[in-house]
Amino acid sequence: MAVTKALLSLSCFSSILGQAVGSVTLSHPQRSSEVVPQLEPRQYPGVIDNSAFQRRAYQASTVAGNWLYIDGGEFAYQNQGHLSYQYSSTTLAIDLSKDWTNSTVLFKSTSKPNGMPLLSQTTLWYDESSGLLYTGANGRDTNYGNDVSPSALSLWSFKPDGAGSGTWSEALDTNDQAWGSLTRSVRGLAAYGGDSAFVLSGVATSQTSLETQDVPNYILLPGIVQFNMTTKKFTNSSARGYTYNQTAQSGNAQYVPSFGPNGLFLFMGGFNITDNDDIGIPLDNIWVYEPVTDKWYNQTASGNVPMARREACIAGVNSTNGTYEIFMYGGDNGNLGSDAIPYDEIFVLTLPAFSWIKVDYPPQFPRAGHSCNAVGGSQIVVVGGIDANAKVATGLYTDIWQSIFNSSVDPNQQGLGIFDMTTLEWASSYKANAGDYEQSDLVKQYYANNQIDGSQFNSPALKNLFATTHFTPARSSQSDSPSPVSNGTSPPDSSGDNGDNGGGGNHTGAVAGGVVGGVVFLALVAGVGYWLLFVRPGRGSVHPRPRTPELAGESSPGALNGEPDGRGYYEPSNKHFYGELNGQNTPMAEMEGARPEMDGGAVGPKEMEGEGHHGV
Repeated sequence: MAVTKALLSLSCFSSILGQAVGSVTLSHPQRSSEVVPQLEPRQYPGVIDNSAFQRRAYQASTVAGNWLYIDGGEFAYQNQGHLSYQYSSTTLAIDLSKDWTNSTVLFKSTSKPNGMPLLSQTTLWYDESSGLLYTGANGRDTNYGNDVSPSALSLWSFKPDGAGSGTWSEALDTNDQAWGSLTRSVRGLAAYGGDSAFVLSGVATSQTSLETQDVPNYILLPGIVQFNMTTKKFTNSSARGYTYNQTAQSGNAQYVPSFGPNGLFLFMGGFNITDNDDIGIPLDNIWVYEPVTDKWYNQTASGNVPMARREACIAGVNSTNGTYEIFMYGGDNGNLGSDAIPYDEIFVLTLPAFSWIKVDYPPQFPRAGHSCNAVGGSQIVVVGGIDANAKVATGLYTDIWQSIFNSSVDPNQQGLGIFDMTTLEWASSYKANAGDYEQSDLVKQYYANNQIDGSQFNSPALKNLFATTHFTPARSSQSDSPSPVSNGTSPPDSSGDNGDNGGGGNHTGAVAGGVVGGVVFLALVAGVGYWLLFVRPGRGSVHPRPRTPELAGESSPGALNGEPDGRGYYEPSNKHFYGELNGQNTPMAEMEGARPEMDGGAVGPKEMEGEGHHGV
């Protein structure tokens, strides 16, 4: 099967369930013969009271003003003695100007218009200049629900009202000319900063768009894509300076505004498919991307380097000492069960030293598919995450994707954890008046014991980039990025040293270039790891997602979701009432007891025969 369009490799920031082929085998990986329990689509505010909340995962989150916005993903909750699963169909917001704990936090919930995609493993980008958030260009259709086709291609913008709610509008509709050569995908390494968002690689699957709904497994997409939030235009470039076949999945990207004339994007981790094998990308190998010149630089990271991983989350912030720290938390190696426990750890990549520092605490609750945001100066809010220590009885599709939600209740109430970047301690409470981020003693000790003279850089060109700095107070820093600060310095000479790999192009402003097509690879299903959860065979004819009446904002009733307090907030209640809407009572499945861990081997993907299409 040949794909006749160039494919846009857009994917989620935080990580994505199901990419790497794990060493855990599935005794029956094929899905086509299974009957998957269905859940009628319903419009919930998505706020579950504390006594019923189980887990949420695969959402996107970002900070805009004084609010943390949470969008997309899936969640599970106790419902009259059953465990129910639901896709998120509203946008949640938490006030960051007030103190709260994860047991008392108040949520705002905003409904979405009919026709708006309800996606998991998606991204949420914030354009500070316009005050708009964007979503819909990447992600996958939910695993929970009875839709027969993926969501139509479209891009949506959210205009906050300053009080935690706002209005969703269609920025690029299904008929926009952008979709003539581009399509939705997942699993890319994504970040935003300044006026643009960038996504490196990713895949297209049967769940990402109507165009690819008949793809049996996935299409591997090379290159890097830019979305300019000012012009609302997408452009592709080849990412020739990124040497892993210009492809990666399930790793992380971070915009760093503090260095370089225009700020820099760093790409790290995840995995790469080469010669029918899945290779974890070492985390001593960091890729630096300069967006205006479209140049790539490879940089070696030293110190206590983390194990290669996927579906971790990262958050970055500049310190009061002229450094920038990127905190990486969690993830896994593609295997569920006890193999994932050692990945419950936090590492700090400190810049400009490019050295990893490990935060020591005993691993206990591994998670993946979560998101992180730097908030309140010196804190990180961790949102959601699957139970990577899930026990799975069989290789059946339904058993796997249910186990990652039902194996345990999230130890973080409402799926919210707080980590203090200065004290390096976990907490259940958020403090709105925490001071600006100051380096922890571990980071201070590193710089006291090591001379940073520029010799750590792999090339003179990269050293020169990091010689240009912009440091601002860290109060508004977030995981994806604040706006860059420009000092008017010209970008590096495009004819100069480009590090170890060429990246190229005559770019004088936003990245331009030909549309990069999809080099097509298909994974043969023969006993792969749990990444198969989100790879589904093609589904039937196209029809719009049905909706029930909107339940959001001040007009929504309480019931399952806690009760509004008159200001449009939803406070998780202690009421034991979880009745379904409209008299429906159709939980996907009742989970009983713990499940033994699965075992066995795995077979990697193979390249699909046929014609591939490349951009210029």
